[in-house]
Amino acid sequence: MTLLAIVLTAILLDAPTLHAQRGAPELRVVDMAEDAADYRRGHIPGAVHLGFDRTRVAVGHAYRVPTPEEGARLLGALGITPDTRVVIYDDAGSLNAAWFFYVLETLGHPRAAVLDGGIAAWRRAGFPLVTDTPAITPASYRAAPRPDRVTTAEWIRERLHDRSVALLDARSPPEYAGTKRYAKRGGHIPGAINVEWQRHLRPDGTFRAIDELRAFYTRAGVTPDRTVVTYCQTHHRGAHSYFVLRLLGYPRVVGYDRSWAEWGNREDLPVSR
Repeated sequence: MTLLAIVLTAILLDAPTLHAQRGAPELRVVDMAEDAADYRRGHIPGAVHLGFDRTRVAVGHAYRVPTPEEGARLLGALGITPDTRVVIYDDAGSLNAAWFFYVLETLGHPRAAVLDGGIAAWRRAGFPLVTDTPAITPASYRAAPRPDRVTTAEWIRERLHDRSVALLDARSPPEYAGTKRYAKRGGHIPGAINVEWQRHLRPDGTFRAIDELRAFYTRAGVTPDRTVVTYCQTHHRGAHSYFVLRLLGYPRVVGYDRSWAEWGNREDLPVSR
């Protein structure tokens, strides 16, 4: 593997690599299984469970990322410090893991990675699962917030005709077209490019090869010379796209955390179908 490839894949870890690193100091493995009962039935040794809903805050129809103070309390309760290397996995196609990766980025956490293929990849490799819950020593966490990782409807509206900005819609094609809707209005943000998040994954739930991912984003016009804004309905799927673009080394990737749940319910914002 070239040095460039190592740099680009540092935020994505395969099961054998994580297995080899088990027990390393300053490592915290976070299990984001959809159902906490699945965590109790068997999880990676040393992993702590984190429910998805604990990582976001409801605001009207939408959700936002935690504030630095809220994030510091959440991470501290998990025993995470700014020096902790956090590895996240789930059983949902890395949707939950990618979202928490995004949250960590907004808080300025410098060392985070997603387990490629989640718990299923760990099981396929034949690595052990345990049922015990590890003791957590609460830590003091000081966030180094990255406001440049989060954007607003107002920022986007002002740049709808700015060719240096690419809006990336991670929803399904019917949602993008407005034939299926989960808000007052259906459709998409004018000028947005639709690349559904599931295209990132192989049938086994692992991420497609870097070159393949880069090729279909380049073909879609989502190129690294642009500031890319990711969104979906609640930025759950949008965070998956955010993670992939970070994996590809895109230098300017921003999440619209309130996403279509806000945009589609605000009459003052334009819509395309």
